[in-house]
Amino acid sequence: MKRYVFLILGILIIVLALVGCGSNTSKESGKPSTSEKITISAAASLKEALTELADAYKKEHHLQDDQIAINFAGSGTLRQQIEQGAPAAVFISADQKNMKLLQDKELVTEVKPFVTNSLVLVVPKGKDKVSLDQLSSVNRLVLGEPATVPAGNYGKQVLTKMGIWDSMQDKIVYAKDAKAVTAAISQGAGDAGFIYKTDAIAAGDAVQIAAETPADSHDPVMYPIGIVKKYDSQLAKDFYKFLTTPEAQKVLEKYGFTGAQFL
Repeated sequence: MKRYVFLILGILIIVLALVGCGSNTSKESGKPSTSEKITISAAASLKEALTELADAYKKEHHLQDDQIAINFAGSGTLRQQIEQGAPAAVFISADQKNMKLLQDKELVTEVKPFVTNSLVLVVPKGKDKVSLDQLSSVNRLVLGEPATVPAGNYGKQVLTKMGIWDSMQDKIVYAKDAKAVTAAISQGAGDAGFIYKTDAIAAGDAVQIAAETPADSHDPVMYPIGIVKKYDSQLAKDFYKFLTTPEAQKVLEKYGFTGAQFL
């Protein structure tokens, strides 16, 4: 009888040991922590920073490259895609307006401030700088489409505040997002353009900052982050949590963003 009891105890110990080994994290085993796949919809201005963060997360959790896909575009375009059912699990908007529209339709949850940015006026590298007061003298001003691109809307607010929005209509060239504005200026397709300071930093020598817009000339450039209810998953929650850590904040600050308080 004693031998039988000891045999049972021995089997239990082995089973518990195996379970303990199986509970080790994927970081220790080298295996993916999940087989889930998610898509992140994020403002185009976040491209460099968010790509680095996603790569770091995938490496840490041994995920395949296609397990976290990122769709970069103008925030208004991304919001419309989400409203139409696009498979986005996490949404990061370059303005509060587009996120609020999704909140009102109860399509997103866990919304909180993510980062802040600033709006600047840039000109092609090597060209004479143009001050805000001299904007009416330029031939081509490149601006993101105000209806779908927050940077374009902020730029419109600046021009409206200055009282020259209406008079500039024949000189404005519209672009699909903030990155497209940067590209246009760097290629000399425009004399000046409104982009985020982070885009100007990322562009390096391709553009130069001519002026920073006054804080009271447009709405605050706040980027909120939220989880899209329809495609919520454990991977979406984990990646969302990762993006709001102090470590991720340091990466974002490296690209010129200012940290927001995660309340």
